[in-house]
Amino acid sequence: MNIPQIPLQFDAIIPEIVLTAFTFLVLLLGVLRINKSFLLGLSVFFLVSTIPLIFIFEGKAFGEMFLNDSLAIYLKFTLIMGATLSMLMFSPYLKYRLIVMNESLALIMFATIGMMLLVSSRELISFFVSLEMMALSCYALVATRKYDHRANEAAIKYFMLGGLSTVIMLFGIALIYGSCKTTDFVYLVSCSAQNLELSLAGVGLFTVGLCFKIALVPLHMWAPDVYEGAPTPVTAFISTLPKVAVFGAFGRFLVEVYSLHYVYWSNFLIVLSLVTIVVGNLLALPQRNIKRMLAYSSIAHAGYVVMGLISGTSDALYSVVAYMFVYTIMNIGAFAVVVALNEENIENYRGIHKFHPVISFAMLVFMFSLTGVPPTAGFIAKFYVFKQAIEGGFTWLVVIAVLFTVVSAYYYLRVVMYMYMKEPIIAPSLIISRELIAGLFICVLGALILGILPVFLI
Repeated sequence: MNIPQIPLQFDAIIPEIVLTAFTFLVLLLGVLRINKSFLLGLSVFFLVSTIPLIFIFEGKAFGEMFLNDSLAIYLKFTLIMGATLSMLMFSPYLKYRLIVMNESLALIMFATIGMMLLVSSRELISFFVSLEMMALSCYALVATRKYDHRANEAAIKYFMLGGLSTVIMLFGIALIYGSCKTTDFVYLVSCSAQNLELSLAGVGLFTVGLCFKIALVPLHMWAPDVYEGAPTPVTAFISTLPKVAVFGAFGRFLVEVYSLHYVYWSNFLIVLSLVTIVVGNLLALPQRNIKRMLAYSSIAHAGYVVMGLISGTSDALYSVVAYMFVYTIMNIGAFAVVVALNEENIENYRGIHKFHPVISFAMLVFMFSLTGVPPTAGFIAKFYVFKQAIEGGFTWLVVIAVLFTVVSAYYYLRVVMYMYMKEPIIAPSLIISRELIAGLFICVLGALILGILPVFLI
């Protein structure tokens, strides 16, 4: 039997190899019970030091299995930046919250490695393995506050539903393989038309499985409970970066492999996008817990991102990647404010600007950016995605999306209204640290500068 020989070059995944070595070092140092503050700083340093490597080692690995091109580099930079900002949010937990610190840091790094491999994958088996490495790490992260029954319940729910979505996605991969006798993106392009019905059925199941990972309606039910029950830094992490990785990798798959058949899968994505935008925004309106509100908000944003993929062009894919970069900054920034205020009930945000004007201004910037108010980065991100949808002939969908963007202003700006226009009940006490302040500063700066100078996005 002739077994094809895969070239063993691995330059393109050297950043992932180096980060894996760093992660095992963090685990080892955690066993030695060194100072947790030092371990946190070291983990942040390890993540940041990986950034130059993703720019240096561009190319392919293991034949065509992994590709570190400009798209993957953009996504990996977003992932490392988001993971770093999420880690900085753990610093207040060193003193005030019971959380398993060294395991949490290692799990964030393992999840980041999985996501980095995912956005470079150009073969379905490596795609699946990378996705599961990310997912399993996220399941465990939710339960790192192990004596909190809400966190344990959220982790179990996340794991059980995640397992179901994995089975559906794996069945889709099996159908794609059955139609083409290959899982390599390069060969799928040429043979997908040979058995188109079976191949598209596989793509449909594959998409349904991925819908869970990015909390698209109707597979969004887990998100509010998980986001509320998880430690807030973990919520910031799982509400942004898995979406960045999945949208980037899935967008590459659709654009590179099935762009000639976009008429079939674009109709499916139109329905997903529309339902997700409507349901996410409407369910966010009555929320009084800010983490649940941001959970439904993230569902609505996932609908906007799907809208960017519908036209199936490379420009549309890059607009989605730019949107996710901005979303990472503003969403993690909003959760960082929640960590600093140590308060989840929106009612208790009354008059906070009188006591903490800087924190209040940061939250104002993030709420405006999430709404899409100029001159914040959120406006530019939505503008690019809407522009691609209009150029693809989906003006009617953009009109609906804009209307629900106006709806979203109610629940976003309600937070600002409580902070600036209501009289305080009690003086809130901040849980703050230098690391958290640094993360907040980066997020505020990014949300403002990218809104004024969007040339840095695309």
